[in-house]
Amino acid sequence: MKQSESLEIPKSGIRPYFEVTVEDPQKVGDAINAHIVYKVKTKTNSPVFRSPECVVARRYRDFLWLYNQLTLGNPGVVVPPVPEKHALGRFQDEFVESRRIALERCLRKVVSHPMLYGDPDLKVFLESESFNIEKRQKRAEPETPKLSFMRSFGETISNAASNPFSKFVEVDEWFGSKKDQLDALEVQLKALMKSVESVVKQRKELGIATADFGESMFPLASAELNRNLSTHLTVLGDVQRQMKELHEQQAQHDVLTLEHTIDEYIRIIGSIRLSFNARIKAYQTYQQDDSELQKKKITFEKLKSQSKSKSDRMTLASQEISEMQQRVDERRKDFEDISKLIKSELDRFDKEKVEDFRDSVEKFLCSMIGHQKQVIALWETYFEQTEGLDDDDYDEEFYTEHDENEPSEVAI
Repeated sequence: MKQSESLEIPKSGIRPYFEVTVEDPQKVGDAINAHIVYKVKTKTNSPVFRSPECVVARRYRDFLWLYNQLTLGNPGVVVPPVPEKHALGRFQDEFVESRRIALERCLRKVVSHPMLYGDPDLKVFLESESFNIEKRQKRAEPETPKLSFMRSFGETISNAASNPFSKFVEVDEWFGSKKDQLDALEVQLKALMKSVESVVKQRKELGIATADFGESMFPLASAELNRNLSTHLTVLGDVQRQMKELHEQQAQHDVLTLEHTIDEYIRIIGSIRLSFNARIKAYQTYQQDDSELQKKKITFEKLKSQSKSKSDRMTLASQEISEMQQRVDERRKDFEDISKLIKSELDRFDKEKVEDFRDSVEKFLCSMIGHQKQVIALWETYFEQTEGLDDDDYDEEFYTEHDENEPSEVAI
């Protein structure tokens, strides 16, 4: 199949149903080779799968392998990216859960992509029980060195963005404009990410400070002689301690809603750049072949001008020009097709971005509202538990105890 044919978006129709989940992360291996293994569960009615349901075990580097394979095998397609690799804190519960969610979101976008759901590498990833053997037998793209699946996503982006594409001069204003827009969007998203991270940090710090404040109430309550005031302080300390849990829950919701979406789209911009680089490579290949064609034409004209040129040499040169012209036409068609595909992919990106951020903001606001309701309900328990203790009781009890301890006046 020609590259131009492989880049065509499938005609509309009923696509197979996919439901993919990433579950049950487990730490395996010894202290040196420890890693997290996830269960990837797939339900589908695709006829190419051996079973409508399959469950396989995959580790992070397997997801990264899939991303690299999809990127190499589908030039111009914006492949949903996996989360970045982290060396520190990768076994902490919060990080593991955050990565699990990101990996699941990645797979769900892959199986819903019209250009990727039928990819043979995806099929191997989702159902193969001998994955480590099969992945070594999978395709290696011609003219492109296969990327090591041990590389981090950041390294993949960095390497792909470097030579030999640095001298490329954009020939389409639309792509130049889109590149500027993506650069600006990336800057804005990174700034927003810092703000959200700051909010999450402040929520956690507020929770710790609130708990510390609550804990200081208990020794104060135990030292207080006034029984009613002591009860107030004890209830207040308990409320503050529970408030810490609410702040931590809200911080986690902030991560799962806004932070995840922002981080995902920063990485998607990296995938878009990879698709741009694939287009650049297609253009450079086209230009190289066209340059070779021009050289052959010049050589042919020189042969024509030489009276002693043999007809067989002329025939051979003419045949080479014809073959090279056909090759150049194919390269130009490849470049035009990949440019058209990327434009379609960016339209898809723009629509999904609006939907994803809208859903993310809605979930964020709902979690904020729910959090505030819980805070109100928690304070209401304070008033419920202290409702029978009024200020008059404080004054009467205090002055009774005070009078009992005062010495009696002596009548003169």
